[in-house]
Amino acid sequence: MGKCKVVVDFGNGKTKISGYQKEDGKQIMFTGAIIEAVEGGLESPETYQNFSNFLLKMKAGPGDLYVVLPEDEVGVFCEVAEYPISSPKELGGMIKNNLSALVNDDVTKYYHDWRQIGSPVPGQGSFQTAAVKNEYMDMIQDIAEKYKLKLTYADIATNAVEHLAGLLQKSKHVSNSANEATAIVEVGYKSARVVVFTKDRIIRSKSIKHDLFRMDKIIYSTLGDLKNDKNIVPEFLKMNPSFAFKVSQYQSFLQLLTSEIIRQIKQAVAGEEKLKLSTIYFAGGMYKMPQLVSTIKDSFDVPCYAFPLEDFVEINHGCVQRENNRPYPSDEVFITSVGALFGGM
Repeated sequence: MGKCKVVVDFGNGKTKISGYQKEDGKQIMFTGAIIEAVEGGLESPETYQNFSNFLLKMKAGPGDLYVVLPEDEVGVFCEVAEYPISSPKELGGMIKNNLSALVNDDVTKYYHDWRQIGSPVPGQGSFQTAAVKNEYMDMIQDIAEKYKLKLTYADIATNAVEHLAGLLQKSKHVSNSANEATAIVEVGYKSARVVVFTKDRIIRSKSIKHDLFRMDKIIYSTLGDLKNDKNIVPEFLKMNPSFAFKVSQYQSFLQLLTSEIIRQIKQAVAGEEKLKLSTIYFAGGMYKMPQLVSTIKDSFDVPCYAFPLEDFVEINHGCVQRENNRPYPSDEVFITSVGALFGGM
């Protein structure tokens, strides 16, 4: 196998690993794996062992490695704060001085980076700072080198979703009108990401926590003897209205998440420019939860579509390995990985 690009998305619910090669101008996903995330996430050695084991199976190297990290408030942190506009050196110093407030720990234990994401008033800028434990990145780097992979890109999941907006900006899917906005809503295991953008810029990018991940355990506790049926997959059942609506907490979980998604989109388009929302694209492994899309669609009355993954990558049939050969609702769990892939190129 020639040089490839490997993406590992260390999600809170699943770790997604995928390998890509370019053929006839298009990225082809030739291998992939969906692995149950272990308790403790990036704090657990098992997470890295699972990652290493799959790289061994896929014989990935030589190539490039792209990494997507979830904000976990343990070892991966992100915040947006305002600073006075000045030289990169002065800004870097101010951000480093404030790093202890972000990680609440010894700052020498963390790698960090920052970028400007807006300018709310003259002379002031909004800056995003992300920090990750040194041990996380050092472990990933060591594994990458073992398999002849060069770690070339690492970012948080929200920024990877922003890169999906960049793909749409260059495509037929976004209006050429400067007054029209598009939204991407990516719903992951424990958080959703909302990105609102026009044809030439990002208006808003937010991460939102939710409780939908609790549905697996709640539904599983009600199955009785069906727990022993190997054909029963709880993560499928939560997508089924017959099961989801029996969970008394579901409407509360759903309402808290959808109301925050709706609020973020409305605030983004109701700024000084009074943009018109034209389309919403949905992505992630959880957006098909009952009534989620319809609730958001009813609030805006605009067309809603699944993110057009096939326009940007081709997934070879049957290439995805699923843990214990268990099925999974769709390959849309790799959409964030695709954002990282193109963002790192």
